[in-house]
Parts: sequence; structure tokens; C-alpha cells
Amino acid sequence: MKRILIAASILLLASVVAILVFWQRPIAADIYPNKDITVDGTTRNYRLVVPHTLPKPAPLVFAFHGIGDSTESMANYCRLDQLASRNGFILVYLAARKSMWATVDANADNLDANADVRFFDQLLIHLSNHHEIDRDRVYAVGMSNGASFVQLLAIARSNDIAAIAAYSGSKPRDIGSSENPLPIMLVVGANDLVSREMQSDADQYRSDGHVVEFVSVPGLGHEWPTRHNTEMWNFLSQHSSAQKR
Repeated sequence: MKRILIAASILLLASVVAILVFWQRPIAADIYPNKDITVDGTTRNYRLVVPHTLPKPAPLVFAFHGIGDSTESMANYCRLDQLASRNGFILVYLAARKSMWATVDANADNLDANADVRFFDQLLIHLSNHHEIDRDRVYAVGMSNGASFVQLLAIARSNDIAAIAAYSGSKPRDIGSSENPLPIMLVVGANDLVSREMQSDADQYRSDGHVVEFVSVPGLGHEWPTRHNTEMWNFLSQHSSAQKR
């Protein structure tokens, strides 16, 4: 019995070491932490990750942080840099003005004038001019306030975005619905205060004819569950804007 326990302990230790080595290995990508672009006379900032190995044209993922976060802090907690490097997509983290995305008082009549939607518009054009982007495989992901914003963005720019993943953030009210099918993955901790509201959002999306995957993570609060990153990419990558046409 003692030998069995020792062997099990050694196996567990080896597994932990392997996981640590995997997560801490260098990322095979060029990372540009402090890029900027002028949008309607205002300087907006973003963080760009370009993996060394990319398909041509390459998928593009926009990432939107939560209130009080930054592009760098989101990169640290969501570990999407590693996901981009392993799966071959360009990743861009956008920085909100005053660390909050414009979802308050948004409605179906003013989405085109939304400053953060305009930021997305201009950055998509800019990146497409400098990289070989697959415009049928543009995705958006977000956390908390960023999750609410990507749902707004998917409605405002349903022709540009193939699918979204929203973590711990409910759909903003009064923004209407998308004219195109909206593949959306909703991820929330079972202990998160917005869990019930996001479940209701999922039901409403389905009743409106959208493709929805709802993931409730047991024991999790208001956090990004990195262990679901691969599942998220598998969901996003199976959709393209060409399927909507």
C-alpha cells in the first residue's frame, strides 16, 4: 500500500510539473502591448498578439475587458495569448475609455453612433489593412461589462462578426435583436450574481432563433474560467459569416 501511495504521489507531482511547464512556456507570438489608433479625433489603445504560425487568411478575435480592468490585466487572467498561439488566430485586446464600455443608455437607435462600436469599426479596417484577415472569421469575446458590450456589438455589427463568447455579463436591455443568426456562447459561474439573468438571456436568444451554447461552471463566481478556453475556441471557430449569407 505504501508503494502505491508513493507511486501515486510521484505521478501527481509529475502531472503538476507538466501543467506548470505547459502554461509557462514561451508564447510563440509577437506581442505589441501599447498600440493606438485615432477614432473620430480620439486616441484609442489596444494590445495586439500575432502568432508566429498563422493560416492565410487568419481568423481575428477581439477581446473586451471588464470594468476597472485593462488590456494587460485581461491578458493575465484569461490567458488568451496562449490560446491564440496554439490555435493560430490574431488576437486584439481593446481598451475602454475610463475602463468601461458604453452599454449604459444604449438602444437600438443609437448603436451606429456608439463610440466603442466606432472603435471596433476603425480597428477592424486598420488590422485588415495591415494583416491578412479572414473577414468571414471575425469573433468577439468579453468579460463582465465587456461581455455585455460584445452582445451589443454583435447586434450592431452582425454582418462583420461570425460569433461571440460572453463571460459573466448579461445582454444590455433595449438594444433590439440581430437581423442575422447570432452564434453565441454564454459562460457564467454558478455562484455569479448574473447567472440567472444570463440563463434567461440564453432562453430568449434561442426563442429568437439564434445558436446558443450556455455553460454554467459549478463553484465559480464572477471569474473567467481558463479551463474552458479550448471549448470556447472550438465553438467560435466552427462559425463563419459566410454561413449567414
